[in-house]
Amino acid sequence: MSSRLLVRAAVYAALYAALTLAPGLNALAYGQVQFRVAEALTVFACFDPAAVVGLTVGTAIGNLGSPMMPVDSLVGPLLTLTACGIMYLTGPRVVALVVPVVVNAFGVAAMLALVLHLPYWASVVWVGIGEATVLFTLGLALLFVVRRNRELFGLTRPVG
Repeated sequence: MSSRLLVRAAVYAALYAALTLAPGLNALAYGQVQFRVAEALTVFACFDPAAVVGLTVGTAIGNLGSPMMPVDSLVGPLLTLTACGIMYLTGPRVVALVVPVVVNAFGVAAMLALVLHLPYWASVVWVGIGEATVLFTLGLALLFVVRRNRELFGLTRPVG
């Protein structure tokens, strides 16, 4: 792993954790109904392999504030790794934004059902709605900005 990739991964991790733990935003980041603003950063996984690693680490750090800690600090990053890995393979396409919606809706719902004993299918719906809202507003806007200005962000992966 190059030092440049490691630094980019650290920046993604710090941004994700800060946007999850920030006062005000942290109230929206956990539970059955969540609008985790940091999830918009998963767009970078479509372009940059460092984002896959960095966002996974950022999720682990961000989930330290979770009411489901320590389970959420183990399972959450695995869900992020799965979603971001698939997004990287999909590339910078709008359809890639569906991946974290599906992965987190079903994965987080399972965790909510097992740890907090919330109804599974209701949690799938609510987590999915929150994830889709963030990804198809902030995430979609970010995708278009990054696709248009890849060089500004230091990303060279071609748009598919």
